[in-house]
Amino acid sequence: MDFSQIIYEKSGGAATITLNRPARLNAFTWTMHREMRAAIADAEADDSIGAIVVTGAGKSFCAGLDADDLKTISKGGKEAWAGMPEERQAMFVYLTELNKPVIGALNGHCVGIGFSMALYFDIRVAAESAKMSMIFVRRGLAPELGASWLLPRMIGFAPALEMGLSGRMVGAREALELKLVNRVVPDHQLVAAAQAIARDIADNCSPLGVAQAKHLFYRHQVIDLRQALAENEATTRRMSRSEDFKEALRALSEKRPPRFRRS
Repeated sequence: MDFSQIIYEKSGGAATITLNRPARLNAFTWTMHREMRAAIADAEADDSIGAIVVTGAGKSFCAGLDADDLKTISKGGKEAWAGMPEERQAMFVYLTELNKPVIGALNGHCVGIGFSMALYFDIRVAAESAKMSMIFVRRGLAPELGASWLLPRMIGFAPALEMGLSGRMVGAREALELKLVNRVVPDHQLVAAAQAIARDIADNCSPLGVAQAKHLFYRHQVIDLRQALAENEATTRRMSRSEDFKEALRALSEKRPPRFRRS
């Protein structure tokens, strides 16, 4: 596949998508969104891939929506962003519905729509240089794309509200303390660290187990405990008859790593 605003690579069980507009700090565009969706759809369908990494080229992960698009939207323009409100409203939800985990490797600025997108990643690794902000209120806007729903569930209501009302920049170490990111690594190790997580999942985890775990975690944010318990029981019964479970038992008895099938 040919892409103009991302780089898409696959190696060792991991797919890596790099937002590739470094001269514009990877400011987000509709073209970038479409290309990213196409690459992720390919990775999701590829049985050799166990997890997906998303990062940014150059000094920034994503510095928000492209300035030209912001100007067009402010004038009521009918470009792609304004013309497809339903798709834009839920534009990152599909990331939570994949069978495979998505790992964000966040470098430099991760603000605005870039910050909102990062909240939909399953795992977030930050470079020491990373700076994150719900910058919307400093741009005459309010949190969008589900950020005001997701962030309180991740870090708690009070710190999320403070970030949303102030739009202030949060550094990588503070983000780690807030549990907004899973780990912080030196800049030069960022992509390798995220890919190592992806390959560990690809090499050692049941594809069926990972897919079911991801779906359960997201679904169980919006149902009550008794419903969750019933779904856990049904899932366990179903998976106890799966080939993945049988292979895991064989591997334990033979004292070897499991060899899960991805097809």
